[in-house]
Amino acid sequence: MRRTKLIWFALGAGSAAFAAVLAKSIGPYTEQPTIAHLELVEPVATGVEIRDEDMIANRIGKLARDCGAHYFETTFLSTDRAPTLEIALTPENQHATECMMAEASAQSIDMNIIYRKATNAQTH
Repeated sequence: MRRTKLIWFALGAGSAAFAAVLAKSIGPYTEQPTIAHLELVEPVATGVEIRDEDMIANRIGKLARDCGAHYFETTFLSTDRAPTLEIALTPENQHATECMMAEASAQSIDMNIIYRKATNAQTH
């Protein structure tokens, strides 16, 4: 009796798993939109020893907060690039991005416009 129940249980679980996989593969694919981002590159002092606080985007992070930016992403120093800050170029961020671009130009901070797909990354 137990073996029969176990077989039916396994068949039920298998058919439920098959139905879930089938529904996932047949369902509509929603591609994430590509969004333009303003990227600011943290100035890195050359010829001096790098301290721990130089490995994150402190200066441009402060600039973003001073300009009223609420949602932006920062990266840390890696072997091939300096720390960066990215903020989506959306109508909600227009005032903050205009302020950031003006301040970055005044402080000779490198700026780029990059395009990438939307993510669910943690924002600061």
